[in-house]
Amino acid sequence: MQGSIDARSSKPPVKEDEVDRDKRHESTEKQKSAKDLKKKEEKKKNLERQELETRRVKSRQRGEPEEDSPNENDGDEGDDDSDDSEGMASRLDRILDDPPRADT
Repeated sequence: MQGSIDARSSKPPVKEDEVDRDKRHESTEKQKSAKDLKKKEEKKKNLERQELETRRVKSRQRGEPEEDSPNENDGDEGDDDSDDSEGMASRLDRILDDPPRADT
């Protein structure tokens, strides 16, 4: 008998303790809900950014001033440009309109 399973040699299933199973299930549900909440917040933030960028593009096309970015503080201290008072596009426009002179 090659490849057959002998039911007499297999171990019976381990009966789980209901209390432990419920605790693990509850813990997993908490972790899942926290993860889902974080994803929902990220999605909302990304949608807001896309809407802002869409409004900026339309205002640029109409020649109106750009809308300022909302004040965001998501704890990322590494790439904080809080001293940046004007947008990148306006700085590039200013540089292109008035290039620095090399009078050396």
